[in-house]
Amino acid sequence: MTAELVIEGFNLAKTSAIYFSDRRVTGKILRVKELPDLPDIRIGANGTQSSIDVGPLPPRNQLTVEVDIAPEAEIGDVSFRLQTPLGTSPEGTILIEPYVGEAPDQEPNDTLAGAFETHLPAVLTGAISKPGDLDHFKFTARAGQTIVIENSSDKVGSSLQPVIAILDANGAVLRTYGEDGETLTFTHKFEKAGVHYLRISDYERSGRASHQYRIKVGEFGFVSYFYPLGLQRDSAATIQLTGPNVPATVQVKGTPIVEDPFSTLLRPEGAYNRVKLALGRDPELLVAQPSPKLTLPVTLNGKLDKATSVHKFSFSAKKGQPLVFEVMARRLGSPLDTTIEILTAAGKPIEVAAVRPVVETFTTLRDHDSMQPGVRITHWNNINAGDYMMLGREIVRVAELPRGPDEDIRYEQLNGQRVTFYNTAAEAHAIDKAIYKVQIHPPGAQFAPNGLPVTRIYAQNDDGGPGFSKDSYLTFTAPADGDYQLVVRDVTGATGPYRLNIREPRPDFRLSVNPRNPNVPRGGTIPLTVTATRLDGYSGPIDLSFSALPKGFTVTKGRIEPNQNTGVLLLTAAPDIQVAEAVRFDVTGAALGVTRQASPEDHLKLIAVGGNPDVIMTSATRRVELAPGETAAIQVKISRHNGFAGRVPVDVVNLPPRVKLPDFGLNGVLLNEDETERTFYIEATPSAEPGDYTIAVAGRVETRSPQQNLSAAPETIAVRIKAK
Repeated sequence: MTAELVIEGFNLAKTSAIYFSDRRVTGKILRVKELPDLPDIRIGANGTQSSIDVGPLPPRNQLTVEVDIAPEAEIGDVSFRLQTPLGTSPEGTILIEPYVGEAPDQEPNDTLAGAFETHLPAVLTGAISKPGDLDHFKFTARAGQTIVIENSSDKVGSSLQPVIAILDANGAVLRTYGEDGETLTFTHKFEKAGVHYLRISDYERSGRASHQYRIKVGEFGFVSYFYPLGLQRDSAATIQLTGPNVPATVQVKGTPIVEDPFSTLLRPEGAYNRVKLALGRDPELLVAQPSPKLTLPVTLNGKLDKATSVHKFSFSAKKGQPLVFEVMARRLGSPLDTTIEILTAAGKPIEVAAVRPVVETFTTLRDHDSMQPGVRITHWNNINAGDYMMLGREIVRVAELPRGPDEDIRYEQLNGQRVTFYNTAAEAHAIDKAIYKVQIHPPGAQFAPNGLPVTRIYAQNDDGGPGFSKDSYLTFTAPADGDYQLVVRDVTGATGPYRLNIREPRPDFRLSVNPRNPNVPRGGTIPLTVTATRLDGYSGPIDLSFSALPKGFTVTKGRIEPNQNTGVLLLTAAPDIQVAEAVRFDVTGAALGVTRQASPEDHLKLIAVGGNPDVIMTSATRRVELAPGETAAIQVKISRHNGFAGRVPVDVVNLPPRVKLPDFGLNGVLLNEDETERTFYIEATPSAEPGDYTIAVAGRVETRSPQQNLSAAPETIAVRIKAK
């Protein structure tokens, strides 16, 4: 089918193309309209008008796009980017839906008397535009009819947190959904036939133009629960389904999808949604309690319920044998928040480390969540980068000390989330709680009292850390030959399915790349950061390579060094490049005899040529050497173009672990409006690990755009950390 799509945004006057993540969806630009300017008010950090000059507000435009959707296109959300003279835009999203009628929000409909009457199935559209606004829709239901209610507006940028109530003909509330503040999909079964109403409001009772909704209501097929959560790769299995208007079971083949060799997708006939099933390498076992003694490796498929809220298994291991226990539940849509524990055959906890505090400090300023790597502490005397610290029961490692009293201590992180060690899980921490610098000792170690509490770490795990959501991940080395117990439970007492793989370590890695739509100025260079999630203890190098590029683009070689999580590639466009359209690209990493694609799930990774650069940066420094505790100088220069006269903050991309920028004040390394060159320093902390690394330097042009706007020196800088 064909539909028209209206898009509003800035700097869209000469948009030439639109690209979709699903190649079965195409579009062409029909017309472009100029819109009135918006008020231009920018607020600075102190609440007054910002002092940073980012230029005038760009022109605002409205595009009309004709979208052609092939019959075989999948139902669901599809992303798109626009091609403009400045490169490709940030992602937008459209929804491909079942072909049903729309029921519009026609005010006034705050009461039952004003409800818009519709027939199911329907898509309810509108907005909660003012505080306290209520929208009512009227429909007729059959006795025993089960409908699916799904709010899709969050996928297209809506700020609404809908609360949806089902009312009878007299206005009595039968059931309310969404009162927990989450945007979910619900099913509702009607006990009686007749007229009913659906009422939409906002969770916080607020209202604004961005509180739009698009809610599908009808007898759609919907999979709300499935078991097991996966199957063995290249085999077949029977999957049990729960949900309205779907079959009770379906046969599935373990054929991986192109972008993920460890998953397959299932959409049963008639179902509106599709679910992801995990694919494993090892034999599969459906859990029945009491279960037989396990033969490793194995993947357990179990269900925790009120009758069996704890599952116990037994297995044998040899002294020194390393094992990995990995749960997949929340990542596959299960409500479980699992915790797992290894016990002796007699049911006793197994100590894996003794943790001795040697320095005490306290959290301050605010409560701290379980995610952010920055924590404000009262003092950091005798604490150094590389030290282990204990916050509550989580063990973390210091990445960087505060530069002053108004900064956080920063712990090692991955993708913005604190990394924990020794199978501990990240926790939230209240203000004024004691935290400690600690020493890690073998299990059973005894210490002379020093006034601080010794903690024993046992073989257990709650949350696996970055990339694992609420799923558990435990590494275990058997302390002796013999039998052991494995215990699986849910932290909150929830019920649902889980999948638990037990194996010896299989070192591996996954990659992601940022930005995913690099817009390279003519004659300019931008950095691409590739981040590795290391699995099962792999700490070696990962060699990076780039897909074939059109003439006029060049890219540097890249590598993620041992024990480092990021690598950098520098992408350059020649001044006379003649590439009119965006080009799809891939970054791959090679190690352990395998290759992995970066961000394989993203089908809109596009390189485009941008405009002429406002800043061109160069580095006079090509190589530095320094030992732990030393500093090294780096000299950079910029040239300004297009009349740009603003300040230019300097980013140092891909700094090695425990190498930092010394204190340069509030604004960091900065080239002021009247400066064209700067010498700054990097510092290797005393615990920096010797090795060869690569960094890049880039100037940041401060704009209103949410996209990366860095102009990098076209060549990387080699950094060698010498042994002491």
